[in-house]
Order: sequence, then C-alpha cells, then structure tokens
Amino acid sequence: MSAAEYQARIAAEGIDAVLDRMTADWLSSIRALGISGIVDVDHLAYLGMSMGTRLGIPVAAALDGRLRCVVLGKFGFRQGPALHEGLRATERLAAEARRISAPTLLHLQWDDELFPRDGQLAFFDALGARDKQLIGYVGSHAEANPDAVSRWCDFVCRHLLSEAVVDCDHAV
Repeated sequence: MSAAEYQARIAAEGIDAVLDRMTADWLSSIRALGISGIVDVDHLAYLGMSMGTRLGIPVAAALDGRLRCVVLGKFGFRQGPALHEGLRATERLAAEARRISAPTLLHLQWDDELFPRDGQLAFFDALGARDKQLIGYVGSHAEANPDAVSRWCDFVCRHLLSEAVVDCDHAV
C-alpha cells in the first residue's frame, strides 16, 4: 500500500480514532506480555520514527511512569504538503507530548520535506521530559544516518541498563 493510500485510510477513519485504537492495542499487548511473563512491564522503552512517532506519542504518554526512555523523531507539529491534511492532530499530540516525562531523545532531520524544521523544534519544546535531548542530521525524511541509529540504540541501552543487564552491542 502506498503512503497516499494508508494516509487516506487513516484520514477516513479519523486520526483521533486511529490514535485511540493504536494506544489501546499497544496497552493491551503490553499487558498480555506482562501477564505471560515475557516482558517486565515496568521496564520499557519506546522508539518510533515518523509515523511511529505520530502514533507513539499517545502510547508514550499512557505508559509514562513505566517507560525508562523514549526515542522519537522525523515528526513535527507542522507537516508539508505531501502529507494528507486529515493526519493533523497538533493540539492533541502537543497535549500528549507534555505528559511524557521519561528521558527523551528527539531526532531532527534537518532537511525533512515532510516535517519542516520549525515544526520539529515546536514538538521538542512541547515534550514534558525534564531530561530531553535533541540530535540533528542533514538529509531528507527518508535518510537515516548510521550514526543516528547507533545513538538511538545507545540512548535506549543506557537507560535500560540503569536497572537491568542489556547487551547494547547486540541490541539491533
């Protein structure tokens, strides 16, 4: 399915309904994994880029007390013309972002054609975490500098290591 097709499907359902459903699905999945003993539900991290950020902000807000850290990026409160207008949920996502208090790393893609820089910086400003970091890399939305990916993984490992043994060299 093309980006235009899935964006239109989200818009047709309604972005708020999709955000609510995705959040409920994530919370149910985490609860089931916790009950089965597969996951320590009080020792979680969230990493999502682009749509993984848009859909993950409410999830991260809902899980906040259980998250050890959050890595988000390639998203902002202003979107370019290539994105469906029906994906906008700026007020809601800003309110949810303010509820995120776990240490947060935000990846800014400097030349992002989908999310202009000022909107990405506005998103960073809205994050409620007292411990938040911003990293930026030149390039378009689709580019991912290998150093950036390493920094995301290191951030997650560093925060999860504070309470458990995690092999950061083999986390990817």
